[in-house]
Amino acid sequence: MAVIDLGELRGDVTPGPPPRPSLAVGRPLRVALAGAVALLTLASSAPVARPVPAVVVARPGAEVRVAGGRLYVADPETSWGGTREVTAYATPAGAGGALRPLWRTSAPGGEGRFGVQEHGGFVLITGGRDGGGAETAALDAATGRQRWRQPGYPVPTVGGGLLLLMQGDETTAGLRGVDLPSGRLRWSASVDQGRMAYRHRGAEVDQVVLIPESGRIEVRDAGSGEVLLTGDSRPAGYQGAGLAGDLLLVRAANGVAGGDRVTAYGLDALDRRWELDLSPNEYLAECGHLLCVGGREAGLSALDPATHRPRWVNPRWQWIFAARGDRLLAASRARVGDMELAVLDAATGRTVAELGGWDPVPNQGPDEPLFGTRRTREGGLLVAELDPARAVARWLDVLPDVMGECFSSGRDLLCRRQSGAYGWWRLPR
Repeated sequence: MAVIDLGELRGDVTPGPPPRPSLAVGRPLRVALAGAVALLTLASSAPVARPVPAVVVARPGAEVRVAGGRLYVADPETSWGGTREVTAYATPAGAGGALRPLWRTSAPGGEGRFGVQEHGGFVLITGGRDGGGAETAALDAATGRQRWRQPGYPVPTVGGGLLLLMQGDETTAGLRGVDLPSGRLRWSASVDQGRMAYRHRGAEVDQVVLIPESGRIEVRDAGSGEVLLTGDSRPAGYQGAGLAGDLLLVRAANGVAGGDRVTAYGLDALDRRWELDLSPNEYLAECGHLLCVGGREAGLSALDPATHRPRWVNPRWQWIFAARGDRLLAASRARVGDMELAVLDAATGRTVAELGGWDPVPNQGPDEPLFGTRRTREGGLLVAELDPARAVARWLDVLPDVMGECFSSGRDLLCRRQSGAYGWWRLPR
């Protein structure tokens, strides 16, 4: 079932597979012309440079992450709930180079929760077990020396600060703002993850909205914790909240026909702007300068954030993956295999180009390059850069012996190989 994405409002929802429209059978001439056009398209998509590869040597069960142009390999923990050894590697600048170890350190243990971020000259390594609280260690990026280690999941803030989000059955504050170099507490608030929203400035957060179980909604400065505004109490049937531009969108289960109602507040005064009822299979997400409502039946429709009046409708696509300037990367679920992707004009909703079926690669930031993969008939993994601005999927290379499970940071791509080990590629521009 589709959900309203009000956590970061970036459209990362996964509706169920819609029925695909039937394909009309054309005459042989049209089929031949289509084949010729396809061949020309493939030729124009041929890569002009090969990725720079490297093999990641790691123990069985190790986890590998890429961030800031480095690779981080975490060995399996030696005891339940203990620590694990993490090695940072510099990636090679050219073909034929090898990964160069920079430093090795101990970090929080726990399978399935290993994460790495780089922020303000520090490396933030997170570990913890599913269903339990996360723990973060702050390391000096140059030497790997540990500065501090505290419970919580890290959320970088503007000005070099850091938020630590508490989860599970932690007894301390739900959200803590700390000084990044020292870990010193700046401020705290007792509210859980489901009752807060962040306003992002790029990959960092500058404001936090808290929606407590009792009491009034608060807007706080993310760095100092200062209360900037207070507003209405949390609505009955509260489900979640998120920020889109200068709007706070609060979702509650009190809409018509069993759906949800979204109430929009101006973030500068927490004044009510408008309300919108969504059906049970619809979601709301930010799409460029507009808001998009997506669903399996009606497709995509865009709303004016100031008035929630409709701007356009495109029934072919179901949700938005990314916005780049005046273009949107939209998707629908294919009957089998990868997602069908397309580029839309953000102002009109017109389909500019259909890119075909791709499996989008998760990345670390809203402004990073977008990549997709597709399995070839020969068993390789085709990698392409998804470029909404140029409305193309630019083929980069076919990676042999790759199972999948890819993710990227900048132009660094990490994928699991058939052997279970990882491979790294620096993708060309």
